[in-house]
Amino acid sequence: MKKELKYILWGHLAVILYLVYCTFDLITLLHDDSFSDALLNLELNPGDGTLDRPTIIPKIIHQTYKSTKIPEEWKPGQQACIDLHPDYTYILWTDDKARSFIEREYPWFLKTWDSYPYPIQRADAIRYFALVHYGGVYIDLDDGCERRLDPLLTVPAFVRKTIPTGISNDVMGSVPRHPFFLKVIESLSSYKKNWLVPYITIMYSTGPLFLSVIWKQYKRWGVPEAGKVRILMPEDYKTHLYSFFAIAPGSSWHLDDAKFIKGLANHIVLAVIGGFLIAGFIFYLEYLFYSYVSSKHFKKMTKKVTNGSLFTLIKYKLNKNIKRRARKDSNLPVDFNVLEKLNEEHEDHHSSNPNNSNVYEQIPQQTYTVESGSGDDEFYDEDDTFIAGAPALKNNDNIV
Repeated sequence: MKKELKYILWGHLAVILYLVYCTFDLITLLHDDSFSDALLNLELNPGDGTLDRPTIIPKIIHQTYKSTKIPEEWKPGQQACIDLHPDYTYILWTDDKARSFIEREYPWFLKTWDSYPYPIQRADAIRYFALVHYGGVYIDLDDGCERRLDPLLTVPAFVRKTIPTGISNDVMGSVPRHPFFLKVIESLSSYKKNWLVPYITIMYSTGPLFLSVIWKQYKRWGVPEAGKVRILMPEDYKTHLYSFFAIAPGSSWHLDDAKFIKGLANHIVLAVIGGFLIAGFIFYLEYLFYSYVSSKHFKKMTKKVTNGSLFTLIKYKLNKNIKRRARKDSNLPVDFNVLEKLNEEHEDHHSSNPNNSNVYEQIPQQTYTVESGSGDDEFYDEDDTFIAGAPALKNNDNIV
């Protein structure tokens, strides 16, 4: 396998691992485990119509709109919720009222609140803060009430399930300061990012996708029974005999990109074909890139770059900082006092053997020569015997 191909494969692996790390919470949404926390039919619809458990969520209904002038198509649903619950407190959070509340009660969040580019993000955020502060039930204005909400108030917190996975933020309720919603408001600032596409930015910063991710994180390591978030299933949400809500036309915040994304669901075949075409185009670009980095032109160019003045300077600096022993000194004895010791031994030997004063003069001298042109300095005596470990000499030097 060519090294260029190895580099590309390793690069792809690194990118994949990074993407998995960044999107791990989204990947966990592929596993739908909401049924384990589902609100049961027996809990919501007791046989005799009498609740056998006390209500613990406060009897408060929260709704949001930019002003008090509610659109006509939503007024019947709004009024139905008020008429069915005369003993509930009703709070409509307008833009001005919501900002004043955040400024007064949660000033640490005001900077993030004011920096949201889309009004729907503030409408999403205020519902979380309202539930943390007051408790109660939040209901979108396009969700009209079909029956009393008392059975939903018997659990510490609830949200509704979406298809095919995850949860939504259009209907939810909790006791004040429930740990799940505390985690939600604490996570809002860190999830405020611009994902370029408005629909994705809204969904993943404050909307249902954001709430689903925080829900997965919240329950990942298990929560006690009192801290569980119960799930309102689709059949209990709408379009059934015992459903709690009826849906009017909504999604007023959707921009053109949202309409396009949602429209893909009506053209699945075209969406799949388009996906394959995009993937094929990406693979073609990678093939062109691989062909380029494998070409002789690219290799010559990289060689010129690596041999350029900058790389030469770096190599010089690195080599300059490396301390080396001189070649002529490489075989010097470790003990530098060896000559003095030899002289002392000679004097002692001479004093004990006065008749051998010329003993050193009788030692024959040998001449060593260096074979030129060899990679290392090789030394031979007059009998052409190789002497290993001899000191490095210049040509024609003698050792006596």
